[in-house]
Amino acid sequence: MKYDFTSIIDRHGMDAIAVDSWGEIPGMAPNAPDEGFDRIPMWVADMNFPSLPTIQEAIHARVNEPHFGYFDLPDTYFDSIIRWQKERNGVEDLPREAIGYENGVLGCVASAAAAFTSPGESILLHSPTYIGFTGVLENCGRNIVLSDLVQDENGVWRMDYADMDRKLKEHNIHFAIFCSPHNPTGRVWEREEIEKAMEIYKANECVVISDEIWSDLTLPGFKHIPTQSVSKDARERTIALYSPSKTFNLAGLQISTSSTTACCATVWRRLRPFLTTILRTYSLFMR
Repeated sequence: MKYDFTSIIDRHGMDAIAVDSWGEIPGMAPNAPDEGFDRIPMWVADMNFPSLPTIQEAIHARVNEPHFGYFDLPDTYFDSIIRWQKERNGVEDLPREAIGYENGVLGCVASAAAAFTSPGESILLHSPTYIGFTGVLENCGRNIVLSDLVQDENGVWRMDYADMDRKLKEHNIHFAIFCSPHNPTGRVWEREEIEKAMEIYKANECVVISDEIWSDLTLPGFKHIPTQSVSKDARERTIALYSPSKTFNLAGLQISTSSTTACCATVWRRLRPFLTTILRTYSLFMR
């Protein structure tokens, strides 16, 4: 279908954080710029463009059904995710039982941290990092250990593998968050880079959250490599997180999906029902 990528919506007065919350959210929203400067909300990941009409139509169709009781996930939810992963990322063998549904990526991070770590334990992240991760983990009572990314001679951000390994050992860390593509640097990791990182996580017996929410928004010439695809061991220790919210500009709906193996899911799902609430809308957007 033909889509308008140029018309901008005026969201003032619509409770949009990007335009109405300057200086009102401590630690998150910056103060308004001086007079004469444009407000460019690069600290929040949504856009002043309309969502696809088909998305609104699907939501309206469901809202018009006058019942909102408990529900089960339809086959279309799983089939849409499996097809999307196959067509976009070349994933051929994603089983239905490996797919979970989440209250946003951060809700899943909180659930997984509760399932695989205890309060007071440390979790490894790369720095610079997404402030949503640090806020959620601090609220869960976990300690954050940062491994700084470094820029090479060409200004390309790289992982410091020696630093990662050292900090995993020094802090006895067995849970890490890996962002691919990386937020906020924008790095689309190459297969060899992911393979090396996963070897380090394997050597230190780490469960890995792989936040891949930006995977659909790569520029020409770059290819997203699913973390779980680089090795058999990576598939066994990774919980990969995806969402239509960035791809289709739906961040406020808080809808995400997870992909993991049965061994991880068995432990994780014991706690998740107590920690998350669900919106059953993913399949509508992925059709």
